[in-house]
Amino acid sequence: MLPPIVDSHVHWRDPRKNPYEALSDAVAEDGTRTAAQAQTYLPADYLADAGEYEIAGVVHIEAEWDKTDPVGETRWLHDLVQNNGTNGLPVVIVGYCDLSRDDADQILAAHAAFPLTRGIRHILNRVDGMPSLCWAEREFLAETAWRRNYALLAKHGLDFDLMCFAHQLAPFAQLAASHPNIPVHLEHAALPWDHSPEGRTTWREGMRALAALPHADVKISGLGNTIPNWNEDTIRDYVLETISIFGVERVSFASNFPTDQQFSNMAKIWGAFNRITSDFTDCERTAMFGANALRTYRFAP
Repeated sequence: MLPPIVDSHVHWRDPRKNPYEALSDAVAEDGTRTAAQAQTYLPADYLADAGEYEIAGVVHIEAEWDKTDPVGETRWLHDLVQNNGTNGLPVVIVGYCDLSRDDADQILAAHAAFPLTRGIRHILNRVDGMPSLCWAEREFLAETAWRRNYALLAKHGLDFDLMCFAHQLAPFAQLAASHPNIPVHLEHAALPWDHSPEGRTTWREGMRALAALPHADVKISGLGNTIPNWNEDTIRDYVLETISIFGVERVSFASNFPTDQQFSNMAKIWGAFNRITSDFTDCERTAMFGANALRTYRFAP
């Protein structure tokens, strides 16, 4: 039986009322990116999918809101919470900001003005020469303006949710090492996509480079995006190695719903994580499935 879950990576969307772009997180079964449109997915839908699992809180990650209104989603989510649209479920928010923008400082300030905001995400995933793995329009990590504006997160008391591939982890870690006051939360265990021995070595080395930073932690989730037709056996080594590299105090689990509806249901996801971690102690499992996310995302003072 799982301890109470703090789901550290969730997306809610209501395209009937709000503007969304085509989803960059949509993937076909063969691994190709698709231009799927946003579906209506609200807290009631999420709790219905969670079923019997005890959800003690969620971290809402920006969900492809119209990029011309980068703070609109954060405003909408606060209204949702204030109007009890989450049925009392505790929520914290990771908003969106393109850190290469000239007005990044103002956008970050606007996010930070909302009390549930904990950080921002700007998707960086890119493998040059492989269009299906170029989820970011360019290599933002190489841009002077992006790197300069990354430092502004500390000014506004914001964390950074890092979504990138393994080969980008070492360059990012070099930047993040200069900003130890900006907590980093790596999403989806860096989405391992090259499962050859060489690819696994690249993934492992990148994970170790980030894990060397004491202000970085990792979320294990979303593996169906880059492991086609995943099952418990195909993710087991990635899950256990991630825990070994970061340690049980810097790992959390997440459903990545509704994105992962393309590949599985919550029973399959949480069931797999439950069985893979069955040899850990109750205290370690309580940490990884809930307590770590409560602490790292500062759910309560």
